Amino acid sequence: MRKIGKRGSLWIGAFVLLAIMVIISAIYMVKYAFTEGSETITVKDKWVEPKGDDAKYLVSSTNNQVFQITDSWVYWRWDSSNVYDSVTIGKTYIVTTQGFRFPFLSDYKNIITLEDITN
Repeated sequence: MRKIGKRGSLWIGAFVLLAIMVIISAIYMVKYAFTEGSETITVKDKWVEPKGDDAKYLVSSTNNQVFQITDSWVYWRWDSSNVYDSVTIGKTYIVTTQGFRFPFLSDYKNIITLEDITN
């Protein structure tokens, strides 16, 4: 049996790490791709939660659900600041969401689109 040197071990380790990252990314994208939904909400509150050098935009509804507004690789949406700015407390929206509540990671359903239906 041939012995693997230090350099070979580093390449194997890097390959394994890369493979794990690709698998986790694929699972994450599939999780979100198949969890799209639509619901009607009335906005109770909105706030910004600092997250390192970034921020998470959060919105709560009158039926006590919390949603996040974040950029999405799956939907190629990069304007979460603008979407958050367009949300008005007290208005009713039909929202398209992706994802689900995952308390361990402080992850919420992500609002992808919203349509104001307030009379």
